[in-house]
Amino acid sequence: MKSKALKFLLKFLIINAAIYLIAAFALTYWPTPKIENTENYDFSSVRESSGNEISAKEAWIKLRDGKEIFSRVYDGETKNVLIFLHGSGSDSRYLSKASKHFADSKLFTVITPDLRGHGRNSGSRGDIEHIGQLEEDLEDIVRYAKENLHAENIILTGHSSGGGLALRYLGNNKLIKVNGSIMFSPYLGYKSPTLRPGNGNWVTVSVKRYIGLSMLNHVGINSFNGQPVLFFNRASEWNDSLQVASYSYRMAMSMDPEDFRADIENIYAPTIVLVGGDDESFYPDKFAEVFAKSDYAETHVIKGAAHLAVIDNSESLSKIREWLGNLN
Repeated sequence: MKSKALKFLLKFLIINAAIYLIAAFALTYWPTPKIENTENYDFSSVRESSGNEISAKEAWIKLRDGKEIFSRVYDGETKNVLIFLHGSGSDSRYLSKASKHFADSKLFTVITPDLRGHGRNSGSRGDIEHIGQLEEDLEDIVRYAKENLHAENIILTGHSSGGGLALRYLGNNKLIKVNGSIMFSPYLGYKSPTLRPGNGNWVTVSVKRYIGLSMLNHVGINSFNGQPVLFFNRASEWNDSLQVASYSYRMAMSMDPEDFRADIENIYAPTIVLVGGDDESFYPDKFAEVFAKSDYAETHVIKGAAHLAVIDNSESLSKIREWLGNLN
């Protein structure tokens, strides 16, 4: 009798495991949704924000796996080093105006890396080798700042998904610590109350594939994480060879905070969050509520600034100057 019950249980588990895997693979290979060329961000500020990169020195920073990451260094004649991370699907050029301002004002020496899988870097576009690799790359850039630029203070800064990546880094207490953080309109993940429905039409998400890959990862199967799950709705006039069309599952998972609430509670360094009052993707007034869980964070809504314009808005820069004075 006992043997019969054991066989039944074993059969039940095998059948359910098979159903689980069949469902997971079916969702993983579900056809991707149609990519819509819809109106989303006001890109007009990008032209003005780009074009100052000629004032920077180009550098290839060696990473722990032997590969190199393309970066620009804006010399601010100071040992306060700001590592400035770009948003999703893009490269670091549009950060050049703000970076040049910081350097010319001698507030910071600025590093603007093209994140792995982006910009001028070699390798697969919109993909990395494993979840969490971007944090490892950031730690290597922090080491570079200390060893090559003799940084005394390091401020980890990011815009949009780059801001979310900065938060993810701060939330991981196993990584080399930084001295502060600036987050421009940070993307905190799809569960965050700061996110508007549809994320301002910026991305098309293959939801079924996302679920299927999550199911496979839950049981330790990660061989299919190179499948694309996010597709960027960028108008053709803003596309060029340095832009990224889609993100793999492992890239998408690495750009988001793993748990934005826990990461915010784990912030250990002074942090300023700046969000445009006219942000197309986020609810600006929700950020103060979310970041209230941290004793180190302050938030400001910049009136009249859209998602892409907040990085070099004069009020944003004024708030950073004030914050930096208090930090010092």
